[in-house]
Amino acid sequence: MIFAPDAFAGRHILVTGASSGLGRQTATRLAEAGARLALVGRNEARLGEALAMLAGEGHSVHPVDMADAEVAADAVQAIARRHGAFAGAFHSAGSALILPARVTKNRHLDEMFAGGFRGAFGVARAAAKKGVVQDGGSLVFMSSISAIRGRPGMTAYSAAKAAVTGLVHALAAELAERRIRVNSIVAGGVETAMHQDFVGSVSEDLVANYEALHLLGFGRPDDIAYAAMFLLSDAGRWITGTDLVVDGGYAAK
Repeated sequence: MIFAPDAFAGRHILVTGASSGLGRQTATRLAEAGARLALVGRNEARLGEALAMLAGEGHSVHPVDMADAEVAADAVQAIARRHGAFAGAFHSAGSALILPARVTKNRHLDEMFAGGFRGAFGVARAAAKKGVVQDGGSLVFMSSISAIRGRPGMTAYSAAKAAVTGLVHALAAELAERRIRVNSIVAGGVETAMHQDFVGSVSEDLVANYEALHLLGFGRPDDIAYAAMFLLSDAGRWITGTDLVVDGGYAAK
């Protein structure tokens, strides 16, 4: 463990996308550090599995489809009313798409912006209301290196993640009066189930070329989890409106 077992003691943290991948790993590490968690995801069974893995007590699970900003905002507000205001939130819900622009349709854009942006905006809208996030709290949104580095087949995905970047900068300005910090993690390739789906869908040469873009190779879920915890903790108390690049050196090339 990197963080002390009581580093987040007494803090109620919202984690979306908690049923798998980066959301689940970050929830696991936060619970080990003493946080009380509200787990949000689409799959109730997998949320239950995630809950069973958590250290500590007082956690809650909430099956919610975060693809609709209105639904997401209402759900986050309802959780705060029932279980208490949040000291922080980690929004990790989303999906990926590899498709050339020439064959990308409206339905693909809807899919990407629903999973990658509208849910984030729903969390933002809820957080801007009194009683949902405590003054002095911290919001962390997952973004991607694809928002700032172009690759073929990533136009819709990159656009959705770039929208998250714009959201983070503007929301940081809106919530500064309450000293609520708002940041994003700009991630490179991390070895999750979603990553494995990608690896299984393309050639070995393409995977090797993609990994070679990362000076330190592909990342592990803990690389993102600990970065999120840093931004959620008091160690990041003077950081807001920032896109923290955690990419194994991808952007350095």
